[in-house]
Amino acid sequence: MIVNVFWLMGKSPRGSSPLVEHHLVRSRLLCVTLFAIAMGFLEAICVVYIREKLFSPGTDTQEIIAQLGHFGIEHVREVCTIVMLLTVAWIAGFNSRTRTAMFFLMFGIWDITYYIGLRVFTGWPGSLLDWDCLFLIPDPWFSPVLAPVLISVYLVVSCVLLILREISGCSLRLTRVVLSLQSVGFGLWYWSFLKDSDTIMTGGYSGVEYSWFLFLGGMFFVLFGLIVAMNPRSE
Repeated sequence: MIVNVFWLMGKSPRGSSPLVEHHLVRSRLLCVTLFAIAMGFLEAICVVYIREKLFSPGTDTQEIIAQLGHFGIEHVREVCTIVMLLTVAWIAGFNSRTRTAMFFLMFGIWDITYYIGLRVFTGWPGSLLDWDCLFLIPDPWFSPVLAPVLISVYLVVSCVLLILREISGCSLRLTRVVLSLQSVGFGLWYWSFLKDSDTIMTGGYSGVEYSWFLFLGGMFFVLFGLIVAMNPRSE
């Protein structure tokens, strides 16, 4: 009973053994994973219903997604999604680091599962190079599906690593250098998604080339930052 109360508070009970703490963290990881998977499939189902309700059969999938950016209700749905992830992350984590990691872990799993769900229910995307509207806040983000999937894989791996290192007593060194490298990487990814937003919203995907250069630059910075964080001598 006491253990359950501390779990709900996002804290570990004082004096509990490492075995109990590790068991609790593994349980939390399993719970947030199941939650994110269910959330991803649920969102895929919502998108299927939206398409059937608002668009006639045979409408091009990519054009449907681009047009959804004009519907205000989609912005509300996305805000609700983030709030749900933040809430569960707060409950599942036991300090600021693990709560942040839980959020991005669920975000990555949710994103990957969402595309799997769409593939299962609709047959789209036919290829990981198909374009998609990733997010609408503050402006629409666009890229081939492969880009967010790879970012999500990075989020899942790095966040699980951070959580496991946290409970082992060998925490990652999240110094200003590490955080700066991560910020630069995420900034490059963000710009790669936004730079052609106006063109796509007005004329579709025709003739638009995604900047894999920016994407790979972002991946370089975040991976380098992760390596630095794993170095016990990093400043």
